[in-house]
Amino acid sequence: MNMNSSSHRYTQPPSSRQKQEPEDADQVIVQTDFGRGLIVRTRKSDGIKEIRLGDVKSSSSSPAFRRREPNMLYTPKDYPSVPPCIGDDVICEYGRGVLKETADDKYTIELASWRLSGRSNVTCHVVSSPPKVVRKHALHEMDSAEKVALAKSQKAEAAKYFSEKDYTGALNTYASAVDKVRNVQHDHTSSNEVRADLVVIMITCSNNAATCCIKLAKWEEASKFAKNALIMLDALYGKRGMKIHTILNSEGIIDAKLFGEWRVKSYLVVARACMEQGEVEDAIAILKKAKGLGMPYIDELSSSADQSSRGKEEKASLRALTLQIKNSSGW
Repeated sequence: MNMNSSSHRYTQPPSSRQKQEPEDADQVIVQTDFGRGLIVRTRKSDGIKEIRLGDVKSSSSSPAFRRREPNMLYTPKDYPSVPPCIGDDVICEYGRGVLKETADDKYTIELASWRLSGRSNVTCHVVSSPPKVVRKHALHEMDSAEKVALAKSQKAEAAKYFSEKDYTGALNTYASAVDKVRNVQHDHTSSNEVRADLVVIMITCSNNAATCCIKLAKWEEASKFAKNALIMLDALYGKRGMKIHTILNSEGIIDAKLFGEWRVKSYLVVARACMEQGEVEDAIAILKKAKGLGMPYIDELSSSADQSSRGKEEKASLRALTLQIKNSSGW
């Protein structure tokens, strides 16, 4: 879209011979004379802004975008950002983040470009000058902390689907959460707490996806998800006493839950899948293994000598493990 008018000066797009400059790291969503647009890049050579008009939510580097010719605006004009709303990715003088709250001329932003130790987030308050709204990062652009945060939100969404008995929706969303963190490349944002969160997401979402598969009679998929959880649990079991295991224990995810409750759940799913597919002997062997893993924790947690000192985590795991073993005995 190339236009000339008395009030605006629009320039020609770069020729095919010109070397294309890299896209802007933070692509601002602006309100142009022709509707909303995304500043894909600002050319250093001449200061011209290349603005993609239309759908500003998708990544300009996505396959869907590359398959079509977008409406482009090339202009030196500084268009204003669209008004920020809560939940938008924004950029301000302190960096990039997510808008959490707005009141009058005050904007509360949780910064993503700053990382403190543990799970501590940096929050800033911008007064008067509103932050600029930017395109949300595509998955490949996210750092490890962002991917874990996205997976956490999908896990919460999947739990809602499951509570509504929408098992297909829950399965798809749990599986998506697993995919978000499956191949995370750890970087400076990967604190030990972030790594611990990733382990929990992989285990719980895999087990929960397996449970959804059981509800939907998808036996092979159920076994696959449960075995995926077991891979993580076995790896963590081999690293007991190390940083990630210590963090999980300190936050109430005790061994009875990790290596008792969660591991027994995985084995019970695999056994159920084997049973439904006619592999009875395998199912019986796996059930025996599950019982062998769970009973030591049940015996330990139900010890009368220690019962008075048990915390809520221990009592919860005792109830869950006892129910799991009881139900499996009725097969």
